[in-house]
Amino acid sequence: MKIGGFQPVTLLDYPQKVAAIIFTSGCNMRCPFCYNSNLVMPEKIKKEKLLAEQELVDFLTGRKKYLDGLVITGGEPTGQKDLLSFCLKMKKIGYNIKLDTNGLKPEIIIGLLDNKAVDYIAMDIKGPLDQYEKFCGVGVETDKIKKSIKIIKTSGLPYEFRSTLVKGLHRKSDIGLMAKTIKGATNYFLQNFNNQTEPLKKDLAGNSFSLKELEEFRYLASKYVINVQIR
Repeated sequence: MKIGGFQPVTLLDYPQKVAAIIFTSGCNMRCPFCYNSNLVMPEKIKKEKLLAEQELVDFLTGRKKYLDGLVITGGEPTGQKDLLSFCLKMKKIGYNIKLDTNGLKPEIIIGLLDNKAVDYIAMDIKGPLDQYEKFCGVGVETDKIKKSIKIIKTSGLPYEFRSTLVKGLHRKSDIGLMAKTIKGATNYFLQNFNNQTEPLKKDLAGNSFSLKELEEFRYLASKYVINVQIR
């Protein structure tokens, strides 16, 4: 796999697990509020030194007694042609695998599920489906997004949907529409935009929402989703 970054331990990114994080390089979206542009933009990717996969495998093998899980994020992991084989390799070592995805490749998610290669899935909901291009920066077949949502909800695995909310980009009226898209889901996390980091779109006129605003959004989303939390 093309690995652009690695974090040896996290207590936050995989619920109830002590995990490591692998950041894959490359993405099929261009979300203006993305803070990992070095893993997304081709001109930046070329300047980054990729990490050697085997070295990470060896490291993770040696650290297994201290770690429960492995988070594979990005970029967008489902764009990696050897994602399945890598996940199976990590499963064989004994890791629980959490996949972070934007849902644009449902066929890859199906393949991972069919091969029991993942244990937890987190999918981003960028915005209302009829405005998706505005929030992900590229034209999107929203039927693929809907298909991935259905696959994940019926997978039998623990899962979460999540949205990064940007004041100046997302509107109050968007929240209910986004939550309705995943109606009946178990978990939905609302993540505030961090304006302390430089987003992919440098001139993004975005800001963070107040806690009061986020609580109002949580209430709106809770009409459609069982458990809505602010992260």
